[in-house]
Amino acid sequence: MEFRIVSHACLDIAAAGKRLVIDPWLNEPTYWSAWWHAPPPVFDSEIFAADYVYITHWHFDHFDPKTLRKFHKQTTAIVPKFPISGLKQQLQQIGFERIVELRHGEKIALGDGFSLTSYQISFQDDSVAVVEADGVVLVDLNDAKPLPSTWKTFRAKYPNPDFMLRSHSPAWSYPTRYTFDDPADRLPVDARTYMEAFVAAAQQLRPRYAVPFASGICHLHREVRDENRFLVAAPEMKTYFEANSARTPQTTLAVMPVGSRWSSERGFELTDNVVDDMIAYAEKRAKTESERLEKTYRSEAAKEISFDDFAKYFNKFFRATRLLRPLIRKTRWVFPIESVHNEYWCVDFGKAAIERSDRMPATYDSVVTVSPAVLSGSLRNDVFTNVDISKRWRVHIKRGAAMRHFVLTNLLLLYEAEYLSPKRLFSWRFLSGYARRFPEVLDYARLAVRTLSKGKDSLVTAVTSIAEG
Repeated sequence: MEFRIVSHACLDIAAAGKRLVIDPWLNEPTYWSAWWHAPPPVFDSEIFAADYVYITHWHFDHFDPKTLRKFHKQTTAIVPKFPISGLKQQLQQIGFERIVELRHGEKIALGDGFSLTSYQISFQDDSVAVVEADGVVLVDLNDAKPLPSTWKTFRAKYPNPDFMLRSHSPAWSYPTRYTFDDPADRLPVDARTYMEAFVAAAQQLRPRYAVPFASGICHLHREVRDENRFLVAAPEMKTYFEANSARTPQTTLAVMPVGSRWSSERGFELTDNVVDDMIAYAEKRAKTESERLEKTYRSEAAKEISFDDFAKYFNKFFRATRLLRPLIRKTRWVFPIESVHNEYWCVDFGKAAIERSDRMPATYDSVVTVSPAVLSGSLRNDVFTNVDISKRWRVHIKRGAAMRHFVLTNLLLLYEAEYLSPKRLFSWRFLSGYARRFPEVLDYARLAVRTLSKGKDSLVTAVTSIAEG
């Protein structure tokens, strides 16, 4: 077996004369020019002749249509069979003719002694890829955040795996793009939270090697370039891991820069593509990419947001959540519209109403500031929640409104993933899919009870604590 780190979250694995590529985002940028590789991918054109490609989930830095269109027609695309999913249909539109959906916990043979098992994680739809070949077990956690029942399954099926790959750096806009009237409303999340989650995952799995992964990005767009100071580079993750080595005595952290590989015969072959100062790296790359960035700024400046598009998106959301309205009855978001002088668009989720005003409303929960170009594109394509990942918004939350804001953002995510569609919810696919994941459903039920009884901090400990694993 041999595997290579191709880019941010892309793995190239070879065994038994077959080749598997996982999460090939090889383009840049993505998320409205906010995310760029750090460093750029290392690959040759032969990667597009892979026998198999596996997509862990639908986020832009894992599912990239521009990259996927370059793969040969004979490549078999493998995706998780999420209870609700459009991945198969999107791959068909891209041009893939061979598509396999794997149920939760289902294993597929890729070659003689070479296999892939998909484990679906979380109501937000992510998956863990477990690859086995030549007696080697590699667990690609990428962005997934397993709950106690899943950790228990992994420990039973894969005691002491050889490799664990996992993200370790902030990938969402919270908390750095948020401000609060009352600091007490903040959830206790920061860069250390992500590093702690990495250590906790290694403590759960007990791998021989833990590899910092799926965090090889920087921010070059001028609107979010200051976010680079909050990112965690792999060397910083290594320092934190070694400072906590007493918790993971069986595991060695291995920094594998882009282009590095490991094989059963030769062991580690590491490149020198290490990014240890993310701020300096991003500033240097921004100068190199200045022409492309300036073109983006000019293009965005020419775009406006249509009120009809804005109202269409939220009216569809209102229809999908009419039975859930009591949960959001006091929630009002205000969007200052930069392309219209002194205009504010207010969404009253409790009343299912959308209003325009030439002055800031006196009553609101959250002020959400998004550039017209990003807001327009995200609403028209029903991917508004990806603005959160892009970090290309600013959110200010009034005193006492934080939990309402986060409940609403999760409802928006479920709406975009079609988890609020009765037709989807009562389908055999949905019911049978979650039947296979019933222990995880119970985990979420316990998490909900704990949140209600112990408060918002339990949401953070759910993904970092191992006490209940």
